[in-house]
Amino acid sequence: MKLLLLCTYPYSNGRHGGQIRVANLVDCYRSAGFLVEVAGVLGSANYPKSEGFVAFPGLQALSGVLENPFLMEDAALAQLFVDNDSYYCQLAEKIQSEPDVIHVEQPWLFGFVRRLVVDKGWRKTKILYGSQNIEYQLKAKILAPHLPPAKLEKHVDKVKQLESEATLQADAVVCVSEHDLQWTRQRTQAPSIVAANGVSPWTVTSKGIDAANKISGCRKFALFCASAHPPNMEGFFELLSNGFGSLSQDQSLVIAGSAGPAITNDARLATSARLAERVVSAGIVENDCLGGLLETTHCTVLPVTQGGGTNLKTAEALWAGRFIVSTTTAMRGFEQFIGSPGVFVSDKPAGFKQNLRLAMAAPPLRLSCEDLKKREVVLWSHTLQNLPQFIMESFKC
Repeated sequence: MKLLLLCTYPYSNGRHGGQIRVANLVDCYRSAGFLVEVAGVLGSANYPKSEGFVAFPGLQALSGVLENPFLMEDAALAQLFVDNDSYYCQLAEKIQSEPDVIHVEQPWLFGFVRRLVVDKGWRKTKILYGSQNIEYQLKAKILAPHLPPAKLEKHVDKVKQLESEATLQADAVVCVSEHDLQWTRQRTQAPSIVAANGVSPWTVTSKGIDAANKISGCRKFALFCASAHPPNMEGFFELLSNGFGSLSQDQSLVIAGSAGPAITNDARLATSARLAERVVSAGIVENDCLGGLLETTHCTVLPVTQGGGTNLKTAEALWAGRFIVSTTTAMRGFEQFIGSPGVFVSDKPAGFKQNLRLAMAAPPLRLSCEDLKKREVVLWSHTLQNLPQFIMESFKC
């Protein structure tokens, strides 16, 4: 079977969740014997040049189809690559041959695919929509602090339209959680399945431990791994600022990923002096160092308050086997672990900070062999295992 996967970010050496998911989807399909081609559009000027991908068009081009595309670059890309013949042809030329299945990850390039299959006369090609969130709901929360109500509604409606078209017009839909699956099944009769986000086992090295100890100063610490994606920032300040006493003077909160510099440079941090004193920004770290941080941390914090789908960092935290201080939103897709040993859950700032204090005061977590075995369900090898068969059965390949 020939499968084309389309997305808006490169997947080699990926850093954020979307990139990591695409990389594992490609591995899953190839392991099942599919012939996989990957193409798309780079959705940011920060992504490196990648084979099969059209370069980021630039804000001037995006502004031509969507006025002031601030935080709406993805929706502007969607319109640009359908309506603009020049950009449409640039991406169409990246696609070498007729596929049996086109997997469109997120809704942004779905309109392009619909035009492509018509233009090419690919009547047998099936379209699979890979949903990572209920996008319009997430976009509403991201944009709300930045736009007046009328403009907010207009932008959110644009995303809702794109998402609705992808859900309704796809021949099959892949979701990342049971919650999103139920939402999808209320809107389409097309076959649908959950293929949740997961994690790959990592190897802990002495080099990684040394790098982690250098960051933490060999002190007891809590770990927050995140990109500077707006929901990560908002959740952090919503749950941890405005009075912070969860960590003692000999403890720290290490932030790994691009969220670290973004948080330390945010004026809101200075308003919470005790939180600012405890924060250590590690920035973007190599995989060895990340493995070392996950191995040496006392607990992992997951202050996620926005978004649907499932959080890759939750899977990572569960597999690490340390204490977890989380919200119910961060546990979406992993609800079976709420109440399990070492997992503290609260959605209120006071409760979240209290749980962090309790976790940091406790002795190191020691999970039983049975508990560790139960957590194998968070591995990519488990979460994606039914996807190739679902495609073959849905499309009678």
